[in-house]
Amino acid sequence: MNTMMSRTLINPKRRLIEIEKAIIAQFDLKKVAFLYASRILIGAAITWLLLDLLHIEKKEWALISVAIVSEPDFGDLRRNTISRIINTISGCLIGIVFIVLTGVNIYSLFLAIAVAIFMSTIIKKYPSSWKLAPSTVIAVMTPAIFQQASWQDALQIALLRTSEVMLGCVVAFTVGWFFSLFKKKAE
Repeated sequence: MNTMMSRTLINPKRRLIEIEKAIIAQFDLKKVAFLYASRILIGAAITWLLLDLLHIEKKEWALISVAIVSEPDFGDLRRNTISRIINTISGCLIGIVFIVLTGVNIYSLFLAIAVAIFMSTIIKKYPSSWKLAPSTVIAVMTPAIFQQASWQDALQIALLRTSEVMLGCVVAFTVGWFFSLFKKKAE
């Protein structure tokens, strides 16, 4: 009989303790993980409150941006924030151009996605998170398509979504900046 199997049959409590130790060994609970979680939670709370003050009901894009750009390292945070802003503005502008030129429809959406991908991949030194540009096209155009909105309403939706993303980026960057200041003082 297998040794592990015989140990389990003879002393199942001991085997459970071994399994528990093996599982715990897979996790690395460090101070950085708690600081990182704190940054995202504080940023999300600030973003939520700001959007409430502005009477904006949909908060998901701003909250997603807080989570996406946040990083434990301030240099990485800065790069993520810049990349998110560039891709969001690119995607928004492409979406707006296609809303105005070709209307609010599925064909316009697909053309805009293709152009966003093309533009993001042919420009040298474009941020590596280029997929955010076509994702932004989708985020700014699909609500208007689903609501069968006019092109004027579609523009408002696109600008609102883009401003939500920007707010999330700014809040995440600011929270990260404050954390980095405290980290420098502690060192």
